[in-house]
Amino acid sequence: MAINIPIISSLDTKGFDKAKREFSQLEGVGAKSAYAVKKAAVPAAAAIGGLAVALGDATKAAMEDAASQAELARTLRTSTGATDKAIASTEEWISAQGKLLGYTDDELRPALAGLSRATGSIEKAQKAAGLAMDISAAKGVSLETVTKALERAYGGNLTALGKLDPAVREMVKGGASLDEVMAKLGTLLETL
Repeated sequence: MAINIPIISSLDTKGFDKAKREFSQLEGVGAKSAYAVKKAAVPAAAAIGGLAVALGDATKAAMEDAASQAELARTLRTSTGATDKAIASTEEWISAQGKLLGYTDDELRPALAGLSRATGSIEKAQKAAGLAMDISAAKGVSLETVTKALERAYGGNLTALGKLDPAVREMVKGGASLDEVMAKLGTLLETL
């Protein structure tokens, strides 16, 4: 025989509802936190990427500078017989000229290398480079252009110097010597 007992029960879902609300809030907080972290990570990643690029550029520049120094040292040794002490002194001269006159070592090293090949002397090359910087500034012509003209002049071709100033051009046409032309260039600069 079966007994049938009616049981009346009610399920109180307040606890379930509260847990569900709290869980949904956690999901919202977690999602919000993840979103905030994601948004902060993008600029941070960009900054780190930018820093990496800057460090890479600085490293590249340092390597290029070292190569430029080595090339100048090699040129000075072969064309003038320079010692390590003379080469170090030349690098100091380049730094000083750069600070005083605003030329970069990337401009001065090739100029000095070319002039040392042309003159066979560090002292003469530095004097010629000083003149080249003065002419460059006075005439608004690049240091490279003036240096190349001086290199040609030391090689016997004064025509390029004549292009820098009409007074020098007339001297060159008249058969002036390199020393006379260099002296004239020096006096022309004093009047500017």
